[in-house]
Amino acid sequence: MFPRFTFYFLFLFVSSLYFAQDLTIQYEYSKREFTDSTNIISQRSYLKIGKESSLFFSEAAYVSDSIMTENEKNGEKINFKNLPNDLIELFVRKKIKSKTLDCFSFEFIGHQYVYKESPNFKWKVTSTTKNILGKKVILAKTSYAGRDYEAYFAPEIPIQDGPYKFFGLPGLILEIYDTKYNHHFLAIGISTTSKIDVNHILEKEKFLEISKPKYLKLKEDIQQAPLNEMKTIMSQANLTERQDANGNMVNIPNLIKNMETKMIKEFERQNVIEKN
Repeated sequence: MFPRFTFYFLFLFVSSLYFAQDLTIQYEYSKREFTDSTNIISQRSYLKIGKESSLFFSEAAYVSDSIMTENEKNGEKINFKNLPNDLIELFVRKKIKSKTLDCFSFEFIGHQYVYKESPNFKWKVTSTTKNILGKKVILAKTSYAGRDYEAYFAPEIPIQDGPYKFFGLPGLILEIYDTKYNHHFLAIGISTTSKIDVNHILEKEKFLEISKPKYLKLKEDIQQAPLNEMKTIMSQANLTERQDANGNMVNIPNLIKNMETKMIKEFERQNVIEKN
């Protein structure tokens, strides 16, 4: 049995070897599509770990940027319908030493926000083990944003990081899911040679700094009245009626009201990863 201080310094030494090189962990992220549905949808995501920080993002963000860059290069119009749907809509940059996150949101059309967060994960490590990617992993439990989670971390990869916002265990988190299986991250590959880079996406965007409480309030307001801005524009322009494709007169306020009602119901069905 190693003395505790010997184990501690061994942990720091092995950690320094890992942080001397960049690691990219590929995760399969799967989620229940809607709260009232059993349909499961999934998407690849990546955790790029560097010396000072890590960056977590979805494959959709990387693919969409590549498509748009190619369209612009060829002078073609961007067909947004052909872009993959981003299931996460968030870039998470972690600074493990300071235990802080910078969360870059692309959730709102036309507006990009960044907020800081310092989650205090209270992990309970168990004696349950299994294998993932040939690594022995240990089960730990925690709660975050209205959900209870179970995570498997690999002590032989002594990096206190994981997918999405999760971190703080004495080993890389290779799998984590909420206990109701609404959201699930599973590592499917680890690479030291991955060339995937999305830093330029963050650098070219202008993010408005906002506190997380204000960000959540803004999100709540939009979900409760998603077409407020459109209603204001229509009111200012005094647009109350217009002809449809068949020549029939359509009442604009009623049309917008019906659209908004449908959107609100869709928001209520969304299976969001953070419930509060």
